[in-house]
Amino acid sequence: MDSVVVEDSLQEKSVEVLGDSIKSARKSKPPTEKPKSSLVLTIESDVNMEKVAFKPGKWRKSMSLLRASVSRRDGSCSIGGSRRITMCVEDYRASQTLNESGKSTIDNLHSLQESQSALHDITIHQFATPLVPMKTVAGQCYLQLKSSRDEILQRCRQKEPITFDVMLANLKVDVSRKIGEGVYGEVFQCTKPNGSCSVLKLVPIEGELLINGEKQKTFDEILSEIIISSELSNLRQRSIQFCTDGFVELQSVSCIKGRYPKVLKDLWAVYNNQQGSENDNPDCFPDDQHYIAFETAYGGKELDGFRFRNALQSFAVLSQIMLSLAVAEKRFDFEHRDLHTGNILIEPTKETVRKYHLLGEEIVIQTQGLKATIIDYTLSRIILNGLCLFNDLSTDEELFTAEGDYQFEIYRKMKTALQNQWNVHSPRTNVFWLHYLIDKLTSLQNYRDKKSKAHRASMETMKELSKVIMDFNSICDIVQHYFKPDMNESDKEN
Repeated sequence: MDSVVVEDSLQEKSVEVLGDSIKSARKSKPPTEKPKSSLVLTIESDVNMEKVAFKPGKWRKSMSLLRASVSRRDGSCSIGGSRRITMCVEDYRASQTLNESGKSTIDNLHSLQESQSALHDITIHQFATPLVPMKTVAGQCYLQLKSSRDEILQRCRQKEPITFDVMLANLKVDVSRKIGEGVYGEVFQCTKPNGSCSVLKLVPIEGELLINGEKQKTFDEILSEIIISSELSNLRQRSIQFCTDGFVELQSVSCIKGRYPKVLKDLWAVYNNQQGSENDNPDCFPDDQHYIAFETAYGGKELDGFRFRNALQSFAVLSQIMLSLAVAEKRFDFEHRDLHTGNILIEPTKETVRKYHLLGEEIVIQTQGLKATIIDYTLSRIILNGLCLFNDLSTDEELFTAEGDYQFEIYRKMKTALQNQWNVHSPRTNVFWLHYLIDKLTSLQNYRDKKSKAHRASMETMKELSKVIMDFNSICDIVQHYFKPDMNESDKEN
């Protein structure tokens, strides 16, 4: 295996060299990539709506408040579309399958499996429960698992939902404080016996009660989030082909049924008294409420509001995000689709370098003392075992009319690139989000050291990268262009 070591790549001299390389790259534009298709066809519905102002970052609360004030034909609906699991196909017309019987669909399934790319060499049978023939929802055909509930219990290593007391005993943690919230749940910090920290995210599911103005997620909708979280977390396992620890580590998943425990209610009240909560009090949950509990490693503070020493550090964080996305792109046709500053965590690290394996090649970069972690896959799209897991945003008009931050322009760019067909693969969506992140990092005003040469060189390099980045088709193209050596030059040196 070849090894590519970017030694001190973010130091002053190398940053200047990279900046020059970026300037020269502006002369040529990569070819436009043809999107990969999937079995589901969606029809774009352009609805003229008044533009609304959302808060940047975690926009779901703003959307929840908007929807609560607008009378909708179908009542309250899920924020950020609805989850779908469909068969992924390459150069295959959906109409051929849509017009065939269930038996023919299963026959086609086996033939399509054989034609999958070598990158997707995992078989469909790795799902805990088998697939059944396609079902039709709102005029569209979808593959579904025999039972999402059974699949989730299998992944939780449970036969039935457990109580909160059993879950906390299994995790062997002390829940110390509430650290965040979203429309879909509450987030708590935990302490393990060895003193390390973890994060517990609780999501109520399957109930009739509206939570924070929204319908609760179903087993079907939460399943794909569990699968994506698990697969991206597993990329940290050493592999010659694909490896990165840049996605948050999923330590456990539990399916719970029962009364919300007093200790968590008390921590919720403390948070509410100190910071004010926009969520409903958990006292409202019935005693037979279902929950999914995600335990993840502690990843630090959100990028939004983080204070860097200089642009050298922020460029190091940007490079880590680029390489993690590149690995996931190639391994799973992954698109994050919501990579705003609230979904990137940063923490100090004593590790001087981070290593990545991309298509059999090792890339090593300097950390500059910071470690970046990507979280939250609610809108993400991935291919696993021949299936496409994605969030259908085709009818989510409000999200595409939001204003107030460049973040909301990115959603509109995604919609255009995908032609509002959210099952389609277009890694340019990752490029859009990287452009957004560069815009945020170069516009920061709270750098501690703005006068150093390293800061100025890194800032200039990011600005130059911003000018050319939208010419690329994927993050992997960017990485291969800037992080891999010129083989001809290597040969010359040898």
